[in-house]
Amino acid sequence: MKSIRANCPNWKCWIHNKDSLILEGDIQPTIVSPHYKARISYQQGLNPEVNIIEPELKLYPGKNSLPHVYSKSGAPLCLFFFHEYDTRKDHLAETIIVWITWWLYFYEIWSQTGEWVATGTHPGRW
Repeated sequence: MKSIRANCPNWKCWIHNKDSLILEGDIQPTIVSPHYKARISYQQGLNPEVNIIEPELKLYPGKNSLPHVYSKSGAPLCLFFFHEYDTRKDHLAETIIVWITWWLYFYEIWSQTGEWVATGTHPGRW
């Protein structure tokens, strides 16, 4: 939590059910972007799960789902290939929070064009 407080002072952190860390904070991918409220749920030993709390993410006209999200309820963002993330050494403030910003940047492009221009492995294609 020291890294989060040092790098992301506007983020709130708390322990949930004795074994989970919840983080919430504001992200603005560009100066003209809206502010997004993100939530990271992290249980030690498991990969972090990220959701955008507000504003509600909108679909591009004619699309029936958001791109690059997991199909679980609440549509957690797909930010990394889960086999490559090491929760023991990768700091949330230096990885996940940065990746949320990039995801939102590409989401904003998608919401205007209907094309996901970021690279990566997409769910369902593994």
